[in-house]
Amino acid sequence: MAFDSLATPLGLEPKKPKSAKRFSKRRVLLFVIYLTAIVILTFAAIKSTRQSGTPVAMAKIERMDAPRGDTARIERPTDEQQPRQDTGPRSSAADVEQESGVKVIRQNGGQAPGATVIRVPDSAREGERMAPAPDPRVVERVALGFLPKTGEGGITPRRIYARPFANTDKPRIAVVLTGVGVSARSTTDAISRLPGDFTLAFAPYGRDLEAQVMRARRDGHEVLLQVPMEPFDFPDSDPGPHTLRAGSSAKENVERLHWLMSRFSGYVGIMNYMGGKLLSNPTALQPVLDEMARRGLLFLDDGSTPRSNVLELAGRTGLPAIRADRIVEAAGSAKPLRTLLAEAEEIALRNGRAVITVPALSANIEMLVNWESELGSRNIVVAPLSAVVPAARR
Repeated sequence: MAFDSLATPLGLEPKKPKSAKRFSKRRVLLFVIYLTAIVILTFAAIKSTRQSGTPVAMAKIERMDAPRGDTARIERPTDEQQPRQDTGPRSSAADVEQESGVKVIRQNGGQAPGATVIRVPDSAREGERMAPAPDPRVVERVALGFLPKTGEGGITPRRIYARPFANTDKPRIAVVLTGVGVSARSTTDAISRLPGDFTLAFAPYGRDLEAQVMRARRDGHEVLLQVPMEPFDFPDSDPGPHTLRAGSSAKENVERLHWLMSRFSGYVGIMNYMGGKLLSNPTALQPVLDEMARRGLLFLDDGSTPRSNVLELAGRTGLPAIRADRIVEAAGSAKPLRTLLAEAEEIALRNGRAVITVPALSANIEMLVNWESELGSRNIVVAPLSAVVPAARR
């Protein structure tokens, strides 16, 4: 500029101003170098990730168009169209994808991973699941808790809570374990070691009865409630609180029965605990059996009282009932368990069915496990109690 030349000392060339254009080119060059470095590092990281084995996949769910013309309808599939049931383990993840109906698209046309899908079976075998308890259709809520009842249409707890049993012409033996719920160890053994066809009779005084009964039923066992009844030598032999007494009024005994029945849910019926005096007294026994019949239960007479009137009175009131053919005493029987089981087999072969009651003791459970494993070779099956009790007669 003119003023710059005037301000420059004589003999010196005026200073040339810095080029703004040269400064701009340098910044642009640095920016390009920086951007190029970022791109190179990014591609290097992606390549390293792929080479390290980390799976990269894309999944796409394709929507199928509805047929043209009439409005699409959703219809219930026929039996042939029903999805395959879990009858066995699937071989691979590809099977799962094929059955799911979802189309999976993987990068570069990859296949499903080769992982094996493992199916954990339910405790109860297929077709042997029982209704959960309490089932609202067959319970009545009272101040004590839940009581069984006959529901609408005549539906009963003895049917709802029964263990499913495939009809067979083979002789049947119902084995009922008694006193379950009193000892934690024997209760666990009875539930876990014995197959579900063995029936478990729970005493009303155990701890955590609801949880124990729930576990027993989840493992496929049919359940009974043991009700304490007055023996001939009462009170020297005392079955426990809320015992049904031969000298009590019908109202008192029914109230005691209600307390006992409210202890847990999910049982198909009731069996006596002791009770020689009550079972041989028709006047005291009839109202008790009437109440059981009204509430849709069945009854098992454990066979300990020769003078029992159960079968005669149950026939009058329409209560399904049966008497045990053999009983193993808790204090020790005159005959060993193995002998009584052999006698029960003979009865089943002769009559088509038999019932034996066995205390839930560890030694007895061990013998029952071994006995049951041999029973198939003799063409006899263990059956839940509900599968051997005759239909109600009036």
